[in-house]
Amino acid sequence: MPEISNGYPQFAYDATKMVIYGGGGLSKMIIETVRVLGVYQIVGIIDDNMKAGDLVIGSPVLGGAEVLVDLYKQGIRTAVNSVGGIGNYKARLNVFHQLAKARFICPAVVHPTAHIDPSARLEAGVLVLAQSYVSGNAVVGMGSLINNSVVVSHDCVLGVCTNLSPGAMVAGDAMIGDFSQIGMSATINIGVRVGRECLIGNGATIKKDVPDGTRVYAGAIWPPYQTDKYNTPRDA
Repeated sequence: MPEISNGYPQFAYDATKMVIYGGGGLSKMIIETVRVLGVYQIVGIIDDNMKAGDLVIGSPVLGGAEVLVDLYKQGIRTAVNSVGGIGNYKARLNVFHQLAKARFICPAVVHPTAHIDPSARLEAGVLVLAQSYVSGNAVVGMGSLINNSVVVSHDCVLGVCTNLSPGAMVAGDAMIGDFSQIGMSATINIGVRVGRECLIGNGATIKKDVPDGTRVYAGAIWPPYQTDKYNTPRDA
């Protein structure tokens, strides 16, 4: 229960104060998204590889994970994970573990130019950047990153910590498994299942289900073309 002082409730924390974990390139996009929302105050940046006092487009680096305990004591409870984890989803997942251990809350953050249909569901820690669209009845799993100009169509299910790069297109009723990464301008066809820990390269076209742990290279079509006896390519 909040304390009462001078007849007014005194809350133990300020839900508008926020820290950004990660000071790399993605953090600049996240910082600007938070600023343009106009809801949160960015207290500073947490980064294990930057010096305290450095600035990331005007926001100060406070230190590494070791400062989370003190920030919590100061009444700060809200954090955004801006570690993208391209090629290494464990880097992003580890940040969520650090924040959860320190008892921070990770809200979904949506750029105001993105559109989320009312029946779609975003779980904790989801980021949706500018000009993206999440359609009706879609579910976006914890910690997933939907970058700029991405389309997630109706009834799609995105797993934990999926990463959709700018321009990716996911057609209706598709599923992206936990920790999979979809490259820029890649296309996932309707009803296709992409397994866990898959890497789908930039511009790839996915026509059929992709097994767990598969890498589809940039510009490729999945499944690979087969040839008939005349060496004429045809869809597998």
